[in-house]
Amino acid sequence: MAADQKFENELLQESHDVLQAIIPKMTQIWRQLGFPPGKTQERFAAAISHHKELWESMLEEEKNNKKKIVTSIDRLGRHYHQLGRELGIVVKDLDSDAPLLEMEKCLNDAIAELMREKEERMKNVRILFEHDDVLCGRLELPPFNINREKIPTTEQMNLLQDHITQLENEIILRQQQFVSVRDDIKCMMQQLETSARSSFEVEMFVSDSETVCLSSDNIMKMKECQADLKARHDRCIIKANVLRCKIGTLWERLNVEQVTQDMFLADNKGFSPSTIAVLEQELAHLEEEKMKHIEQFIKAVRHDILMWWEKCFTSEGEQKAFTPFSSNVYTEDLLNLHENLAEKLKMLHGANKEIFTKVAHRENLWKRMEDIEARGRDPTRLFGNRGCALLLEEKERKKIMKELPRVEEQLIQLLDEYEKNNGSILLINGRDYRCSVTEQWTFYEEQKENEKLQRQRERQDKLVEESKGGAKPTTPMKRRLGTTGLRTQLESPKSSKQRRVAPISSAPANRTGRRILTEALVNQLHCKTEVHETSTISTYSAFTEALAKKQGLSSTILDSNKTTPMKSRQGTPMRSFTPSTLPRRRSPRLASRSPGRLLTPTRSTPKLALSKNHRPFLC
Repeated sequence: MAADQKFENELLQESHDVLQAIIPKMTQIWRQLGFPPGKTQERFAAAISHHKELWESMLEEEKNNKKKIVTSIDRLGRHYHQLGRELGIVVKDLDSDAPLLEMEKCLNDAIAELMREKEERMKNVRILFEHDDVLCGRLELPPFNINREKIPTTEQMNLLQDHITQLENEIILRQQQFVSVRDDIKCMMQQLETSARSSFEVEMFVSDSETVCLSSDNIMKMKECQADLKARHDRCIIKANVLRCKIGTLWERLNVEQVTQDMFLADNKGFSPSTIAVLEQELAHLEEEKMKHIEQFIKAVRHDILMWWEKCFTSEGEQKAFTPFSSNVYTEDLLNLHENLAEKLKMLHGANKEIFTKVAHRENLWKRMEDIEARGRDPTRLFGNRGCALLLEEKERKKIMKELPRVEEQLIQLLDEYEKNNGSILLINGRDYRCSVTEQWTFYEEQKENEKLQRQRERQDKLVEESKGGAKPTTPMKRRLGTTGLRTQLESPKSSKQRRVAPISSAPANRTGRRILTEALVNQLHCKTEVHETSTISTYSAFTEALAKKQGLSSTILDSNKTTPMKSRQGTPMRSFTPSTLPRRRSPRLASRSPGRLLTPTRSTPKLALSKNHRPFLC
């Protein structure tokens, strides 16, 4: 800007100098010529006007040049952005402050670069378009949807390339399908003893897989032809198998020799129409023979019916409902009724084979569980435990109790699905098997509870009887404070943490003490049986009362022992013994209740002890 301002100042100064040098000279010439002042002014005005017009014309010309350059830049800019849009690229914006001529030059260079890229891309696009046309023509598909007159963008080029790749993969896949389906059709036609009939089938067999049209319609037609042949093929297989099954059944019931059967089957393998025709002839011949031996056939069918009744768990009522089973008039109608029932049972078992298998498995598990329970109630098995029989029995029991609920859950699920799909209940032994399972478990639990109560009653009666007879009763598994605590303190002096003191008493005193102890235990047991059969002492008052009773009973036993001296064996007087040490400590509760008296426990039955001379005596 400073240079421009200096140039303008210099131009103005030079113009001023020129006018300042020329105007005086022109004024002098006009004065010499004698022009009046008015004329001189007119000439000055004309000179100034001419000078002004000259500069204005020059200014207008420069304005026109600028306008042309701006128009050219605008046109080039639109072309530049249009090429960028066609090529799918983002063009750079030019500097708006740059001179117009420089801007025009930059636009021309950028447009030339984009035009070269456009030509290169169009060349590649033409090759892709040609390849796409070939692939689409073979697959009979429309070409890629794109305006081929305009240059595609980079995204469109990528889409076109992906489209061509998909077409190539599709051709490879369809070509494999074509070869596979064609070979399968050829094989089935040979097995079915037939050949190509339509022009499409002939063209399909003679065409090359590399050039054949792989359109969707052609592939669909080939698959339809394959499906038709497959259906015929399957029908022939089923028909041949059914014929062979019927023939085998008739052979078995007619007692045909096995050698004859093997020879016939070896000569008539497969399922071609000719083989089926031979099988049908043999079946017709055997049907004629069947009518000649109808009684034998009915008895054989009845044997099969019994087998299927057993497999399908048919109840006796359902079996008796089929009255023709007991008929002795052997006719063709009777045979048909039996065969229809046998076929119906066979289909029922085949459709629900999993259910019947689960039922049989569950019944087997239940029977094994009952056998184990029965063996468990036999006490003699404890004396013959050879080879870890009890351990094996316990392992088997745990395995059954783990597997049985799982099998029942699966079976109930299958029965629910059958009822949902068929709208009816599948009867097992004439009943809903789910109800049967529930009833079995209910009866099993009741039986176990009854056995438990019976064992408790027997154990309690045995305890009372033993106590009445003077024997030492066995301690129950679940000790109760009312009975067991008393017996423990009176019969087990070791549990009180005191050393045993051998009392000086006689044999009658021991018998008296035992009688008193027995009566106390019997009374205590009767009281517990009548009042506290299934409960224990739960209050402090009851505890103190029981403790007082025990102390009173102990005092009575000690007094009886002191009054009656015990005689020694063989008339030898017994020497008294004094314990070497006093009791170490007493129970805090007993000390608080009876501080001045020591409770010395005695035994309910006499036991052997050793004296200082190591001879046994009763104490």
